[in-house]
Amino acid sequence: MDPISAATHFDPYDFYYARLRARGGLTYDSRLGLWVASSAEAVAAVLDHPACRVRPAHEAVPRAIAGGPAGELFARLMRMNDGQRHACPRAAIEPGLQALAGVDLRACLAQWHPALEAPSCAADLHRWQFRLPVALVAGLLGVAAEQREALALRTSEFVACFSPLSDPAQLQAAQSAAQYLNGQMQALVAAEEHSPLLSGILRLRGELCPADLCANLVGLLGQTHDACAGLIGNSLVALLADPALCQRLRQAPGQLGAWLIQRQRLDPPVQNTRRFVAEPCTVHGVELQAGDTLLVLLAAANHDPALAAVTGSDPAHQGFSFGSGVHRCPGRGLALNIVQTLLQALLQSPGLNQLKLERHYLPSVNGRIALFSDRPQVSA
Repeated sequence: MDPISAATHFDPYDFYYARLRARGGLTYDSRLGLWVASSAEAVAAVLDHPACRVRPAHEAVPRAIAGGPAGELFARLMRMNDGQRHACPRAAIEPGLQALAGVDLRACLAQWHPALEAPSCAADLHRWQFRLPVALVAGLLGVAAEQREALALRTSEFVACFSPLSDPAQLQAAQSAAQYLNGQMQALVAAEEHSPLLSGILRLRGELCPADLCANLVGLLGQTHDACAGLIGNSLVALLADPALCQRLRQAPGQLGAWLIQRQRLDPPVQNTRRFVAEPCTVHGVELQAGDTLLVLLAAANHDPALAAVTGSDPAHQGFSFGSGVHRCPGRGLALNIVQTLLQALLQSPGLNQLKLERHYLPSVNGRIALFSDRPQVSA
């Protein structure tokens, strides 16, 4: 195991991540050729330092997608930029997302057409995990009901452009999906009427140009896809392994929110992120040079016994799963709300614990997204 493959290991927490933290919090991995931040204090220091940027200076857009629609869209995403190109879209989008953190989304599920059915196999769970969260956000943006799940499928194709593991066919599909999604967002913005969420974003857009606005609406769908798929999948791993827990949360659904906040810390969907040093600086007592790369182990920091001292509050309600500093995820509350709503509906499915499933993890260098398949039947 290494700091990258740990993301998809069945249990990297108590042994591997703890061993990394014991080495000092911010150490150099000569085999990988990068610095590794693993303690809560080191992770916070890296994420808060202005010289630690989200993209390397020499490669603002990954070479694999540069020059195509996905690359053009990628270059405009606030999550992939620092400075004004990060701050301006964030100022327009974040307030609306925060306002949705406490909105009751159950009515959206109740009005789904066709009506949602309880999952009876792994393919059904896959839909709840990957398509419904994006479709919910699409609906909040104003996408017509009959188009939401199709748009979610194209979002699944688009997010392949973020992974260095994607093959040429996946990258080509991501280019096509980027063009399609961007066109859909342009149509929403140009429409005569807007949803409450989109209306609020448009009121706050300021000097944000139309191309940057539409790109970041696509980015919102993309971030919803991976974050919610990981949160739902990793939560189901714990729930399906513990029928008594499922029963308790069915009988006391008010406890689900607190359980989910703890779960996202203990088994986060994003295990690591990267930062790139733009100028010489000192971080966590270590002198870094321009061009250095840092692998920031969010999941390792979440399990650090010193987390409470760093975050200043109960570690069961904190953590780095959604980042920290200026690049913290603006949609954290909405993502947790979406996942809580979907998990609550799944827990009411009488056959959930009867599903015969196997699990593995989506191949990734930074994400931890549990995937389920039907367990093969054993012949008598």
